[in-house]
Amino acid sequence: MTDHTPDFPTIEAMPTKELFIDMLTRDIALIPAIIDLVDNCADGAKNLRGNQSLDGLVVRISLSAEEFSITDNCGGITVDTARSYAFRFGRPPGAPSVKHSVGQFGVGMKRAIFKIGRQFRVESTTSTSHFVVNVDVDQWAKSPEWTFAFESLEDPVNQETESIGTSIRVTSINRDVAALFNLETFRSDLSGELKSRLQDPINKGLGIFVNGEPVSVEPLTMLDHAQLRPALKSLEYTGKGLKRVSVRLYCGLGSSANRAEAGWSVFCNGRLILEGDKSEVTGWGDEVDDTSIPGFHGQYNYFRGLAYFDSDDPSRLPWNTTKTGVNTDSPIYRAVKLEMMNLMRPVVDFLNRLKDEKQAKDDSTEVGPLEELVGSAIAVAVTEVATREVFAAPKVKAKPLGPKVQRIQYDVDLAQAQAVKRFMDANSWKEVGVATFQYFFTNEVEE
Repeated sequence: MTDHTPDFPTIEAMPTKELFIDMLTRDIALIPAIIDLVDNCADGAKNLRGNQSLDGLVVRISLSAEEFSITDNCGGITVDTARSYAFRFGRPPGAPSVKHSVGQFGVGMKRAIFKIGRQFRVESTTSTSHFVVNVDVDQWAKSPEWTFAFESLEDPVNQETESIGTSIRVTSINRDVAALFNLETFRSDLSGELKSRLQDPINKGLGIFVNGEPVSVEPLTMLDHAQLRPALKSLEYTGKGLKRVSVRLYCGLGSSANRAEAGWSVFCNGRLILEGDKSEVTGWGDEVDDTSIPGFHGQYNYFRGLAYFDSDDPSRLPWNTTKTGVNTDSPIYRAVKLEMMNLMRPVVDFLNRLKDEKQAKDDSTEVGPLEELVGSAIAVAVTEVATREVFAAPKVKAKPLGPKVQRIQYDVDLAQAQAVKRFMDANSWKEVGVATFQYFFTNEVEE
């Protein structure tokens, strides 16, 4: 073993501030960075209310080329948490955590702020404390100290309930970010992503506003019918000294053949990680053990799969640091993926049968028994839908279809065709075609 002696000096491994200010922000797009800030608000709301309704708790986002701000009334950050954990780069051992939280890695707030601009002000009030941190990022980067200073601090102090919450204000907006903030399409895209990614806390009552406009969501639904009920499978994964991970898998049909909504959607502690995934990540076009699933095609547009991963310890969940993808190396996710594929197989088989039924029809207006069954099912919120252990393809009697027909098309001399039409006193060219074919069949084929 080598000792640290003058002959063997130590090697400097202290990270530079530029790594966090410039490089770390490149790993995340602007909208996911902003959503990280909203995740912190949602975690505060969960810490305040637990599993109860989040009605009355609000997050307000305001953005322009000159300023970005996000404020909430979701409990605030205590001075002790701010001093020891909230402004740290990374989550130190022993840091307090919110059960069922989304924040895990301890980089979200800082990364988002650096992504947006060069000056920031954080003000937070709890029932017993209040603080303000005001930072010029460029000046801070020049200092060798890895600390932020409180501009003001009151601890302990009694605060009015109405003032409890956190406000983050960022100015000196980075040039490329300012250009995006000026776009109406960006604000619309941000609202759309918030609607998708935070649909769970929004459905529980958390109000989110972007430039004064509310972000509203509709509950997720699946088709419900006595013969088309989705499968539901519940799983649990434990380990010595580890927090439990609970998993719920829904697999069935959606209320419309919407390709964007089809596939698997994966949630971790209520946060949407994957939406409508149609890749090998969720089993499409993959084979594991004796289970194989075809690649996604249009005939599977009715497919809906929902995977909910939940744990009091977010580090056990299979997500990446930006919460925009699944960690496919996670042993828990590998085990769950096989369960997902097993649940998919009967749904895929049913949709293949539905496609075959549609292709077998000669009359596009005719409705087959499987198509009729799908059409008669109703959309029910996932939280209320009746389920079964395995999706079972319904057994239905095939309806007798009408006589098979064949369309015949050909071109003839116009003058001759008009002469035939006048002779027959026909009202349409279709009538001419049917009559001339029938004449030939009766006089030449039947005889």
